[in-house]
Amino acid sequence: MAEKEVCSICLNEFQQRVVLDCAHPFCFICLEDYVNKTSTKDQFQCPLCRIFINLSDGGLDRFKPKPINIPQCDVCTEDTCQYFCRECDQYLCKSCKTTHDKLKSCKDHVVAPYDEIQIHQASTSHEPIKEKTSSSSITNPKDFCLRHEEETVKFYCKDCTLAVCWRCFVADHNGHNYLDLQEDEVRQSIRHDLKSMNDELEKQITNFQKHYDNLNSRLIEVKTCTKTECDKIDAQVEKICSEFHKIGENIKKKMQKASEEEESKFRKLMEDIKRLTEDLKASVKYSVNVLEDSSVVQVLQRIPKVRQEKDESCCRKLDIPDVRYSTFQVAEIDKTLLTNQLGKIVSCHQNMIGKVVSCHQNMFEDVINVDTVREDGWYDGKRHVVSGFTWSIYVYKGSSSFCFGLNLNDVEDKSITSCKVDVTFKLINKTDDRQSVVKQCNWTVRPGDWSDCFTDPIDWESRLSNPGSGFIDDHRNFTIQATINNITDIKRR
Repeated sequence: MAEKEVCSICLNEFQQRVVLDCAHPFCFICLEDYVNKTSTKDQFQCPLCRIFINLSDGGLDRFKPKPINIPQCDVCTEDTCQYFCRECDQYLCKSCKTTHDKLKSCKDHVVAPYDEIQIHQASTSHEPIKEKTSSSSITNPKDFCLRHEEETVKFYCKDCTLAVCWRCFVADHNGHNYLDLQEDEVRQSIRHDLKSMNDELEKQITNFQKHYDNLNSRLIEVKTCTKTECDKIDAQVEKICSEFHKIGENIKKKMQKASEEEESKFRKLMEDIKRLTEDLKASVKYSVNVLEDSSVVQVLQRIPKVRQEKDESCCRKLDIPDVRYSTFQVAEIDKTLLTNQLGKIVSCHQNMIGKVVSCHQNMFEDVINVDTVREDGWYDGKRHVVSGFTWSIYVYKGSSSFCFGLNLNDVEDKSITSCKVDVTFKLINKTDDRQSVVKQCNWTVRPGDWSDCFTDPIDWESRLSNPGSGFIDDHRNFTIQATINNITDIKRR
């Protein structure tokens, strides 16, 4: 006969078997006596695992099995059953069980007391058992072996990524790397792994949502600038004769086309991020359901997928692409040169007064107050990011002259040690652009170091001391514009 389960208190077969919240079974009478002797403050400790069991909700009676209709013995049909043989699929009274146990053909059968089989997963189709097993199953159905339905999984084979019972483990997985699922620490660890990865995915979702908002703000910037510059075009075209109107409309179409291309680029990026975010939300929600389920197998099966999603989402770069939009530069009307004076599409970085532009963000400018640049002193302007390179314009003033140059403050790719930059500087004359001072430099620069990329000395007195020169405004500000023409000869460590 197979080894029978016994009560851990009386060490005899169960009489009126009850199961505590911790899944440990005892005889009701034994448990009642134990509780009467040890309980304090409406609670007692399980005799086996020492976990505290609450008695405030129904007392000990809530563990009592509900009354059921006890079927008749299937052999003699005269007495009520006290046992059930799973192999024979028969209810047995005490007398018929004695006869059953003596038969050689039945010597290896598993015969359980009738109230014990109420909580066993391998219950038969008899109605009383069905009624009981539906409400008191202990082991999750998903944690049974796929090959041996009566066996619960005991091990997880790492090599085969499969949860198996002890029979499968001995037969097919002996010597493999494995996890012992019977250890509480192991079960808690794998759940912790899935929860940790799920938490990281939730953080990544937040990052994606922020990135989506950033992309949306850039999209609004493009649309707003485009509308503003279109209004400028309309105002300029209205000043010109009717023959010029057609030319103005053609220029607007070019600008709208450039804007639509930029909008399309940002919408695509936003849609990608939104779709990825929704996918990760669905994945996180599914993982939460898995964690709430008692099945450890589902958790194990879920971990590889979540790990892959976490790695892929963490590798996703959240770079804001270069923004391109268009502006319109107002020109003086000359009826002999209408087409040229309306303007043409040129490359620039930000809003400029005068020409329709398609921004590549390779141009930037600083507005500097004359009084902030002291003799024999340096002025370092604000930072501007161009294609992953952070630049700033600096000004140095001597006794009677000054020069300006370019600093490479930082780079997005930290492996870059130096590069060669070709830059055009423009000291803007606000009265007559033809009087603006244009200088070009081509030097090797290094991140974080003051570079030698500066202009030849320019006379301070004639340019910036005289308010009538056109270089300074009413607030004593002058403007230096820098255009990054090319970055070459990039060296990496």
